[in-house]
Amino acid sequence: MKKVLLLALAVILVCALFLLSGCGETTPAASGNGIVGSWTYPNTSYTYIFKEDGTGSYAGSPITYTTSGDKIAIYYDGSTIPFESTYSIEGNKLNVIDSLGNDTIYIKD
Repeated sequence: MKKVLLLALAVILVCALFLLSGCGETTPAASGNGIVGSWTYPNTSYTYIFKEDGTGSYAGSPITYTTSGDKIAIYYDGSTIPFESTYSIEGNKLNVIDSLGNDTIYIKD
């Protein structure tokens, strides 16, 4: 009986770990979601470049990023703390909404 209980507990634990492994997962953006490319703030040299592999640059400095749904986390120049925001894309416009609700519109190059 004890062996059956331990086996059942092990199976439940493995299943729980398997199910939870996908929760909160973020991945580099795929080319199909539209963020990949070069985006510039109008009349400035402030440009985001997002590559398919989750790397890129901002104003010439390296970044890495992940997306999950409409959320983006950007890590600037080796930082371990991300700048997290919500984003949307309409046509050639990338709208980044920060945690205070401020909108910043970038235009696709």
